Amino acid sequence: MSADNRLTLCVATSFEDFSGAVVALATDGSILFANKTAAELFEIKREVLTQQRLADLFLNPDQASTLMESLSSVHTEKQLSSQHVLRRSNETAIMVEVTSSPLIGEDHETLGHLLFLKDVTEQSALEALVSHAADTLEDALESINEGFALYDKDDKLVVCNNNYKEIYAHSAPAIIPGNSFEDIIRFGLDKGQYNTEGKTDDDWLAERVKRHQLADASIVEQNLADGRWLQIAERRTRSGGIAGIRTDITELKNAQAANKRSIESLETLANSLSSSIVEADLDGICCFVNDVAANWIATTREELIGHRMRDRLPEPERIVASTQFKRAREGERTKEEISTLFPDGVRRDVLLEYIPKRDENGDVIGVITFGIDITDRKNKERTLAELYSITSSRDLGHAEKVRKIVELGCSHFSLPVGTIWNAQNSECVVCHVVENGATTEKLHIGELTDIYSSYILKSGSCIAIDDSASDHEMFAHAVGVPAIETVVGAPIIVDGKNFGNITFFGTERRDRVFSQTDREIIRQIADWIGNEIARQQDHDALIAAQVRLEQIASTDDLTKIFNRRAFFKLAARDIARFRRTGTTFSVLMIDVDHFKKINDNFGHAVGDAVLKKFADIIAPSLRAVDIFGRIGGEEFCVILHNTGVENALLVAERLREEIEVNCMVSPMQKPPTCSIGISEISATDVEFTSILQRADAALYQSKHTGRNKSTIHSGESERPITV
Repeated sequence: MSADNRLTLCVATSFEDFSGAVVALATDGSILFANKTAAELFEIKREVLTQQRLADLFLNPDQASTLMESLSSVHTEKQLSSQHVLRRSNETAIMVEVTSSPLIGEDHETLGHLLFLKDVTEQSALEALVSHAADTLEDALESINEGFALYDKDDKLVVCNNNYKEIYAHSAPAIIPGNSFEDIIRFGLDKGQYNTEGKTDDDWLAERVKRHQLADASIVEQNLADGRWLQIAERRTRSGGIAGIRTDITELKNAQAANKRSIESLETLANSLSSSIVEADLDGICCFVNDVAANWIATTREELIGHRMRDRLPEPERIVASTQFKRAREGERTKEEISTLFPDGVRRDVLLEYIPKRDENGDVIGVITFGIDITDRKNKERTLAELYSITSSRDLGHAEKVRKIVELGCSHFSLPVGTIWNAQNSECVVCHVVENGATTEKLHIGELTDIYSSYILKSGSCIAIDDSASDHEMFAHAVGVPAIETVVGAPIIVDGKNFGNITFFGTERRDRVFSQTDREIIRQIADWIGNEIARQQDHDALIAAQVRLEQIASTDDLTKIFNRRAFFKLAARDIARFRRTGTTFSVLMIDVDHFKKINDNFGHAVGDAVLKKFADIIAPSLRAVDIFGRIGGEEFCVILHNTGVENALLVAERLREEIEVNCMVSPMQKPPTCSIGISEISATDVEFTSILQRADAALYQSKHTGRNKSTIHSGESERPITV
């Protein structure tokens, strides 16, 4: 026995059943052995593979030479691993990881090389995709103005942008992926980067790490040693890490400090502000009250001086004010939000800020209270939150969302009627009326909406009238219109075109005038309704496009019959029907004879024409219930519904004869022929592939016995029947 044969036998004994692909090479690069997995990798028979050389497997033969040189030059016992682009028998390229190991003889001479092959095509593509995503993420991070950093679940730095490093310039040498948050902060402490506000480094560090670990998205302000102020917001990621944004708010903090100094000139500035301002002594007796505060209490400034203002508030708010006043009197600056009906009859949301007033020695001598009317802001927040809840709901359809948005508008503006007018069809498509007794019954909703719609189409902007709306010019020519006190609305734009408008009406005057916030809200409501209408239109168009795309996705581009994916999907359906009802069917596996020679002799254009005409001949010859598809290059398959194998043979012969006579394509001198394999479903078939394998075996028999014939697969223990 030769040395190569002994080597082959030895390798085969060890790696014949190895799950990975294994190839044994002689020192000259010829393939001595390939296991079954290697043959499957290259989609070639083993006996053919072992007759080739290593260079035959490479898309670029020069790389094979380079690999062989590397194998010859390495140390005797050293393994070599590299990636190469190889090719299958059908010329498709695959990326393969090649790990080599020398085969050493008894005399320590190199007899050959053992190659372990691993298909890493998908892995390489995924790595390229991940690399691209990482580059995109890096570009995105560098495009933001704030400092950004992401730490993993073990609190080690994953990534940050350059702004983050510039903000913490002293810590930059430690800001390296893999370093922990605590180590980076400690490095900055050692460099004197932070203002620890008199605390020890360890105490300050422990407090900062604890706050960092909390990561509840709350805002934290940080003072650096150079005087800069940062605003930090950190939150947990879904994977358990922490993402944080650092914003330089030095200018903001400086402005706040300047504002604090301006409070000392409160009496000069108070009446020029729109906020409520009250100064009281330590007993709560008013020393100064501006006009806004007096108006809220429905009295004059003079009547409040010398009295406790909080005594004029409802009891729940009076208790809150008393508590906050005591804290401010003790030197603490506090804030509190209240929502109450004030003595002037207006319900307000107010942010109260209690500021201790100090003398030159720093002793508290009184309390200054700022009251900011945040009703519009709170209403806006509530309305926008509810608007987001409605528009983001998966439980509501488009029409239901639009209706609820109109209801929300009625609630926000405290108006009883809300309508949506379709200007294109001149109709009211949504009308919501708050139950309000006889008042709304007197409203001519259709007439009012039509009048307003005509006006809004001409003006192209929103309108908000909170007093005597009936006297507005838009109603100048209206007859019989009821007395409308309040109206607010805006145009609805859908895909750049005026769809119509949304309008809210009321017969009573509002207790608050429409603010700029109200105008923003009506615009946003109109925009959201426009978006919902557009989404509904897009959804309808998408459904139509999806139907068309499904048709395209299931059709073979060349032959216009079912492609492989669609054919197998329909085949699975017939399998399920057979299991359910017992309705039989037969499968014809059809292959164009000598198709490769047609391509080689006449070109691929003629080959394509043959396949197209082949399909054009067979398709009309089948019933509507039969399934015909192209499942490979020149391979076609037919499912004959409710047809036994004997009748399937008759159909196969008829199709074969039609192809032999009619499938002529220029410049061919005679039509091509085809071979057919036939199989019928059996009770043991669970997957379509088992039927297809039998039909394919019968097809192989047709080709093996001379081609241009039909063969029935009649069982594993019997020879196929050939016609």
